[in-house]
Amino acid sequence: MYSDNGKISDRQLKILIFLDILSVSVITLPKFNAEYLGDMGWLLPIGAAVFLTISLILISSLAPSLYSGSLLNSLTRLIGKPLAAFFCGGLIIKLTFGLSNDLRIFSEAAKLWLLPSAGLPLTALIALLPCFYGALFSYETRARLSEIFVFIVLIPFAAVFIPCLFKADYNNIFGNFNLSRNIYIKGSLYNCLLITGPEFLLLSFPYLKNPYRLKGAAVSSGLFAFALITIVCFACINLLGADLTASFDFPGAEIMDVFVFSQGKGAVMMSFFYLSVVIFAIGAIFFGGGLLSELTGLKPVFSKLVISIAAYGLSLTCGSITELSRANLCFNLLFGTAYMFVFPLLLNLIIKFKKDD
Repeated sequence: MYSDNGKISDRQLKILIFLDILSVSVITLPKFNAEYLGDMGWLLPIGAAVFLTISLILISSLAPSLYSGSLLNSLTRLIGKPLAAFFCGGLIIKLTFGLSNDLRIFSEAAKLWLLPSAGLPLTALIALLPCFYGALFSYETRARLSEIFVFIVLIPFAAVFIPCLFKADYNNIFGNFNLSRNIYIKGSLYNCLLITGPEFLLLSFPYLKNPYRLKGAAVSSGLFAFALITIVCFACINLLGADLTASFDFPGAEIMDVFVFSQGKGAVMMSFFYLSVVIFAIGAIFFGGGLLSELTGLKPVFSKLVISIAAYGLSLTCGSITELSRANLCFNLLFGTAYMFVFPLLLNLIIKFKKDD
């Protein structure tokens, strides 16, 4: 179960990738997909899995060349200090924004079902403090926590969504199947960009026992996560209908009250899903703080505090979940595309050309 010498096992890596990708996507993507493609929206995660596989292969291919030190040091040797600092600075921004997005969604959902009388700032603070504390420990600690949390996430998932599949109507699940190829590809790419977690792979290289096995572990975990997201989207759109799914902020949670539990009791089961958000938040603070510490010379504890405060402030800026979703999409069209596809591809090409020379 436990890792050694600060390294994490292949199993721990797979679990971390799975939880990081699942995060809040499992309760938010059904709404986006229903708005974007209506009754056919449940098909978008399938296309997104293809984009995710490409991204994970590009990122994983960097591991053998960049695992011998921190990301900043490895990139400095490869592309020089200014470009390495630019790359890491942008990654800090992405991690901070991703943390603020997940924190806001976590807080809104918790406020809706668990803490209805608490204000959003207090709910967000309560959600953030355990994550900040967890980030003060080693990456190995996060990996060990994930081995516990994954069962607490998967068991409720099976209890909720497997029964929903038996209640679904399979007579017309493909509708008229008159999909525009361009619209489908665009929507699938959006789904891929809206998830969190793949950027952690870039920062996890030094913690791997065998970086050459990263590719298989990353792809298999990513596909498994998107298989579950597809099931959730299908269950929501099929049982609630596309219009009702699009009207809810968190249809992945609403379906529990409607079809599985009596009204309100789904909140208890839904709280277990938030543990995957905690794992992501710990990673964002841990890695974001580590990068900031390297770039600025701040002590790690202070740099992690800076990341936490910045994410907390950002999480309170949007007036509604709808505004947050739009801001998240716009942000990730730029930063998500850059760090999931463009930069990994360029780094792979640089490594290849240097090897050929």
